[in-house]
Amino acid sequence: MNPIISHTDLIRRRILRVHGTFLFFLTIAVTINTMVGWSLGKGPFALWHEQQFAAVGLFQAYLLMFVIGIVLWVGSKQEQGLWKWDLIGLLAHLPPLAVNFIFASLFASYGFQSTSLISISLHVIWISTELFAILYKSHPIARTQVA
Repeated sequence: MNPIISHTDLIRRRILRVHGTFLFFLTIAVTINTMVGWSLGKGPFALWHEQQFAAVGLFQAYLLMFVIGIVLWVGSKQEQGLWKWDLIGLLAHLPPLAVNFIFASLFASYGFQSTSLISISLHVIWISTELFAILYKSHPIARTQVA
Protein backbone atom coordinates (compact mmCIF):
# COMPACT_ATOMS: atom_id res chain seq x y z
CA MET A 1 0.00 0.00 0.00
CA ASN A 2 1.31 3.43 -0.95
CA PRO A 3 0.92 5.95 1.90
CA ILE A 4 0.12 9.57 1.12
CA ILE A 5 3.32 11.60 0.92
CA SER A 6 3.19 15.06 2.46
CA HIS A 7 4.33 18.06 0.42
CA THR A 8 7.24 18.52 2.85
CA ASP A 9 8.42 14.94 2.37
CA LEU A 10 8.01 15.24 -1.38
CA ILE A 11 10.34 18.26 -1.41
CA ARG A 12 12.84 16.48 0.84
CA ARG A 13 12.70 13.32 -1.28
CA ARG A 14 13.36 15.28 -4.48
CA ILE A 15 16.27 17.16 -2.94
CA LEU A 16 17.82 13.90 -1.70
CA ARG A 17 17.52 12.32 -5.15
CA VAL A 18 18.88 15.33 -7.03
CA HIS A 19 21.73 15.65 -4.55
CA GLY A 20 22.51 11.92 -4.73
CA THR A 21 22.46 11.96 -8.53
CA PHE A 22 24.69 15.04 -8.60
CA LEU A 23 27.18 13.26 -6.35
CA PHE A 24 27.18 10.18 -8.61
CA PHE A 25 28.06 12.14 -11.73
CA LEU A 26 30.45 14.62 -10.12
CA THR A 27 32.44 12.01 -8.22
CA ILE A 28 32.77 9.82 -11.31
CA ALA A 29 34.04 12.81 -13.33
CA VAL A 30 36.56 14.00 -10.74
CA THR A 31 37.75 10.46 -10.04
CA ILE A 32 38.44 9.97 -13.75
CA ASN A 33 40.22 13.36 -13.92
CA THR A 34 42.31 12.44 -10.91
CA MET A 35 43.13 9.04 -12.41
CA VAL A 36 44.24 10.65 -15.69
CA GLY A 37 46.39 13.16 -13.82
CA TRP A 38 47.86 10.49 -11.57
CA SER A 39 48.60 7.91 -14.25
CA LEU A 40 49.31 10.03 -17.35
CA GLY A 41 50.29 13.43 -15.96
CA LYS A 42 47.60 15.18 -18.03
CA GLY A 43 44.56 17.30 -17.28
CA PRO A 44 43.65 19.50 -14.34
CA PHE A 45 45.23 17.05 -11.86
CA ALA A 46 48.48 16.45 -13.76
CA LEU A 47 50.33 17.43 -10.59
CA TRP A 48 49.39 14.10 -9.02
CA HIS A 49 51.66 12.31 -11.52
CA GLU A 50 54.65 13.83 -9.72
CA GLN A 51 53.15 13.72 -6.24
CA GLN A 52 51.25 10.47 -6.40
CA PHE A 53 50.70 10.03 -2.69
CA ALA A 54 48.31 13.01 -2.65
CA ALA A 55 46.06 11.26 -5.18
CA VAL A 56 45.33 8.56 -2.59
CA GLY A 57 43.42 11.03 -0.42
CA LEU A 58 41.51 12.39 -3.39
CA PHE A 59 40.44 8.93 -4.54
CA GLN A 60 39.21 8.14 -1.04
CA ALA A 61 37.36 11.44 -0.67
CA TYR A 62 35.68 11.21 -4.06
CA LEU A 63 34.64 7.61 -3.64
CA LEU A 64 33.28 8.30 -0.15
CA MET A 65 31.15 11.09 -1.62
CA PHE A 66 29.90 8.55 -4.19
CA VAL A 67 28.85 6.35 -1.26
CA ILE A 68 27.10 9.37 0.27
CA GLY A 69 25.17 9.69 -3.02
CA ILE A 70 24.01 6.08 -2.61
CA VAL A 71 23.04 6.79 1.01
CA LEU A 72 20.97 9.80 -0.06
CA TRP A 73 19.11 7.69 -2.63
CA VAL A 74 18.44 4.99 -0.02
CA GLY A 75 17.25 7.68 2.38
CA SER A 76 14.94 9.19 -0.22
CA LYS A 77 13.00 5.92 -0.34
CA GLN A 78 12.24 5.89 3.40
CA GLU A 79 8.70 6.45 4.61
CA GLN A 80 9.47 8.75 7.57
CA GLY A 81 12.23 10.92 8.97
CA LEU A 82 13.53 12.19 5.63
CA TRP A 83 15.05 15.19 7.38
CA LYS A 84 17.61 12.83 8.96
CA TRP A 85 18.84 11.85 5.51
CA ASP A 86 19.03 15.52 4.54
CA LEU A 87 21.17 16.04 7.63
CA ILE A 88 23.52 13.31 6.41
CA GLY A 89 23.72 15.11 3.06
CA LEU A 90 24.52 18.38 4.82
CA LEU A 91 27.11 16.88 7.17
CA ALA A 92 28.92 15.14 4.30
CA HIS A 93 29.88 18.54 2.89
CA LEU A 94 31.36 19.99 6.09
CA PRO A 95 34.75 18.15 6.05
CA PRO A 96 35.64 19.04 2.44
CA LEU A 97 34.45 22.60 2.99
CA ALA A 98 36.66 22.89 6.09
CA VAL A 99 39.64 21.47 4.17
CA ASN A 100 39.27 24.22 1.57
CA PHE A 101 39.69 26.84 4.28
CA ILE A 102 42.30 25.06 6.38
CA PHE A 103 44.56 24.42 3.38
CA ALA A 104 43.78 27.59 1.40
CA SER A 105 47.41 28.71 1.32
CA LEU A 106 48.55 25.27 0.16
CA PHE A 107 45.98 25.28 -2.64
CA ALA A 108 47.13 28.78 -3.63
CA SER A 109 50.80 27.75 -3.68
CA TYR A 110 50.00 24.99 -6.20
CA GLY A 111 47.69 27.16 -8.30
CA PHE A 112 44.44 25.51 -7.24
CA GLN A 113 42.64 28.68 -6.08
CA SER A 114 39.93 28.45 -8.75
CA THR A 115 39.39 24.75 -8.06
CA SER A 116 39.09 25.55 -4.37
CA LEU A 117 36.57 28.34 -5.04
CA ILE A 118 34.45 26.02 -7.18
CA SER A 119 34.61 23.40 -4.44
CA ILE A 120 33.63 25.92 -1.76
CA SER A 121 30.73 27.13 -3.91
CA LEU A 122 29.40 23.62 -4.54
CA HIS A 123 29.66 22.62 -0.89
CA VAL A 124 27.93 25.82 0.30
CA ILE A 125 25.14 25.34 -2.27
CA TRP A 126 24.49 21.76 -1.12
CA ILE A 127 24.75 22.64 2.58
CA SER A 128 22.21 25.43 2.01
CA THR A 129 19.92 23.18 -0.03
CA GLU A 130 19.93 20.43 2.58
CA LEU A 131 19.44 22.97 5.37
CA PHE A 132 16.41 24.30 3.48
CA ALA A 133 15.06 20.73 3.21
CA ILE A 134 15.57 20.14 6.93
CA LEU A 135 13.85 23.38 7.97
CA TYR A 136 11.11 23.36 5.33
CA LYS A 137 7.61 23.00 6.67
CA SER A 138 4.63 23.15 4.38
CA HIS A 139 1.62 25.03 5.61
CA PRO A 140 -1.85 23.82 4.74
CA ILE A 141 -3.76 26.13 2.47
CA ALA A 142 -6.55 27.85 4.36
CA ARG A 143 -9.88 27.11 2.72
CA THR A 144 -12.57 29.70 2.87
CA GLN A 145 -16.18 28.74 2.80
CA VAL A 146 -18.28 30.16 0.06
CA ALA A 147 -21.73 31.16 1.27
